[in-house]
Amino acid sequence: MKLELIVFCAITIIGSRAANLPSYIQPCSRSLPADQLTECVTKQARSIQSEFAKGIPQFDLEPLDPLALDEISAKAGTFNIKSKNLILKGLKKMEVKEVRWNFEKNSGSMKLFGNMTFQGDYETDGRLLLIPFQGNGKITVKTLDTDILIKYKIRKVTGSDGVEHIETYDLKQSQTYGRVWFHLTNLLGGASLGDTINQVMNDNWRDLIKELGPPYTKAVANKVHEIINKLYKNVPFDELFAP
Repeated sequence: MKLELIVFCAITIIGSRAANLPSYIQPCSRSLPADQLTECVTKQARSIQSEFAKGIPQFDLEPLDPLALDEISAKAGTFNIKSKNLILKGLKKMEVKEVRWNFEKNSGSMKLFGNMTFQGDYETDGRLLLIPFQGNGKITVKTLDTDILIKYKIRKVTGSDGVEHIETYDLKQSQTYGRVWFHLTNLLGGASLGDTINQVMNDNWRDLIKELGPPYTKAVANKVHEIINKLYKNVPFDELFAP
């Protein structure tokens, strides 16, 4: 009778832990050769992308698309802009080009490609190409053919369930853009002047985005990994990456 009870308890524990892994996530073996592990983890990320976009209440994960972002401050020369109440759209359609994990070096990377749209409120002041101005209103930024590379470190932590989990940290991101469009309302309080400044910004988008782009990409990368880490907090390491 005692043996049967022990077996029953063991099966119950194993079953409850396996239930942590949703059916749409296929585990990868961390013992795979590097190229095969990359292929497996990339497929794993693609399979969960649509679920992340909708949000996963089971793990208290907010929707990834649209995604609410924290306040972002950026500067290009003497041009200062603060964006708040930002909503990002487009992540659910971005291509997951590649995800790499290196458990020996405790590092990883993710490559994304696609289009994004940021919409929210802004405050700005300073000079743009010698034009002095200030204003506040609504901002829309559209980035086309956007290549994003996010590098991060990986560490193992003991969860509240007493088993090993993983988390990502120390993110570093880089990005390139095929084209960027800006539109700010209420610039200098006048439509004609505002249209002129918007045109100047769009004509000189390459120079502007070199300085303005990184804070936005950093905010996106941090928020995405914040959500991903919630998943890792709920699903044990061995379930995601079997021995």
